[in-house]
Amino acid sequence: MEIRKDYLLDRWVILSPKRAKRPHTIKEDLPLKDESCIFCPGNEDKTPKSIIEKPTNNWKIRVFENKYPAVVKGKAFSNITKFTTSVSAYGKHYIMIDTPIHNLHPGDYDLDQWRIWFETLSDIIYEEMSDENIKYVSVFKNHGVEAGASQPHPHTQIISLPIVPTLIKQELEKAKEFYQFNGKCAFCEIIDTEIKNKKRIVFENNKILVICPYAPQQPFEAWIFPKQHIASINLGNKLRDELLDALGKILKAYKQLDVSFNFMLHMLYPRMENPESYHFHIEILPRIEKDAGFEYGTGMNITTVTPEDCAKFLRKFFK
Repeated sequence: MEIRKDYLLDRWVILSPKRAKRPHTIKEDLPLKDESCIFCPGNEDKTPKSIIEKPTNNWKIRVFENKYPAVVKGKAFSNITKFTTSVSAYGKHYIMIDTPIHNLHPGDYDLDQWRIWFETLSDIIYEEMSDENIKYVSVFKNHGVEAGASQPHPHTQIISLPIVPTLIKQELEKAKEFYQFNGKCAFCEIIDTEIKNKKRIVFENNKILVICPYAPQQPFEAWIFPKQHIASINLGNKLRDELLDALGKILKAYKQLDVSFNFMLHMLYPRMENPESYHFHIEILPRIEKDAGFEYGTGMNITTVTPEDCAKFLRKFFK
């Protein structure tokens, strides 16, 4: 057993394999289409009006504003006192229906579906960042009940915000600090270090590296990096396809493990500074261990499978 620190953040994790248990969730056998599902084709009138449908006839992907948004574009304000600070919850909360097929697991999306997904996502990000009140756009997927998905139909959420969230700000600051002291992107250094180490590599080719991170928050956590230093979502077609192919394979592995998961895109957005010190990447977090008193009280996680063992297991899905 040991305690490990995150590459950049002041975040620690206890590796405790003796507490290990097999990943498990209750498997749901979903139908191809659910007449009662508001996200299925034919039920478009049960959600807010579509903002995007691709293609326009017989859609493969559909976007609308969340009926129950976390943020709205109202009047911007701020209120700061000696002990309290608040700002308006200014922004937009989008739902992107990834596929018309109710029971299609993200690990089974074909590359064409991922391309449409990525292209649509890029369009929304640039539209939101054209608003000077927006400082950050959170892109995430919750798959499965344990990951917080309220609807089983595959979908992605995009939330634009008037602030840069604390965790992201810390990561940006630590990355900038590393660059100032070392003259190199911290994530490029992570890539080089993990390639030399080899034990935590899940997959590697000329363009992409997939690893189980050194200090994971959950067993089987995976990060996907383009090897080329790039901070924004503008990856170019070839690099984009390689990255999406790797993402699909990891999610297929999670399908075999039968676990809920979250995944998040991390990137530098328009108007954000220091592109030389940040690096586009995707973080995928299976929901295997549940947070309880220790985790909430300390901010530390206990992980029951080492990333080295997790990488060894996940490698077989890339053969």
